[in-house]
Amino acid sequence: MLKRLATLLALAALAGLVACSSVSLAYKQFPLLAGLWVDHYLDLDSGQRGRLKVQLLALQAWHRREELPQWLALLRQARQALDDGVATQDELLALERGARASVERCLQHAAPLAGPLLAELRPEQWQHLQKKLDEKTADWRETQSGRDGPDERAKRYTNNLERWLGDLDRATRKQARADAQAWHFDFPAMAQARALRQKRLVDALQAWSRQDLAGGTALLMQDLQPQPAEQAYREEIIASLLKLLNGMTPAQLARVRQHWADWSEELRALQAG
Repeated sequence: MLKRLATLLALAALAGLVACSSVSLAYKQFPLLAGLWVDHYLDLDSGQRGRLKVQLLALQAWHRREELPQWLALLRQARQALDDGVATQDELLALERGARASVERCLQHAAPLAGPLLAELRPEQWQHLQKKLDEKTADWRETQSGRDGPDERAKRYTNNLERWLGDLDRATRKQARADAQAWHFDFPAMAQARALRQKRLVDALQAWSRQDLAGGTALLMQDLQPQPAEQAYREEIIASLLKLLNGMTPAQLARVRQHWADWSEELRALQAG
């Protein structure tokens, strides 16, 4: 939920947009996609939908002007890490910090736009939000606690890799899936961390509704930080990613560079028009 908030409300996490086949298509349709998503969780009335659309258009215009150059800089930073010969954990964490800084800037800009709409939500709309979040959590628990949990996590990991790096060959994809299936996933600890994150999300939105914009934004940024229970799992992901990147052949690295170059061209075109 928080990742979707960061991408659809703040247009900040590039990973969310590249989940679509075209960055440009997702970006141009942002007001529509974000409006539908927010309405799904908040059950807005027609007047609220109209006001939301105005605010989303304003957010998109700001983001095009201010944040697209930051995204281009992050892609240049990623290419430099790839060109250095050996990708390191420090380089990955630096990229993560850059992405998190973009999220924070976007949330800071989104807060005064979202605050008035959240302030007019009726009690039943807050209840609707809680219901949708609980349903999402129930689906997550069913998927992650069952026997197919490792396969689901492996599928998600490899799909995300291909969104970021481009098409992987069969052997690399197979190795990535095997790595992910072997990760230790402490379900009770992860479920507890997820519950805390969900509560903090609602608290953050309610803070925005009270015009405590800085407090709400701080809670959302806190939610983006890994919790202690998630740290071991996170380290396994980083180790697998570094192994994959540093095991690529020159031909594979060239495909990744081209994939990122294509993104850069799309982002420059969006910035220009």
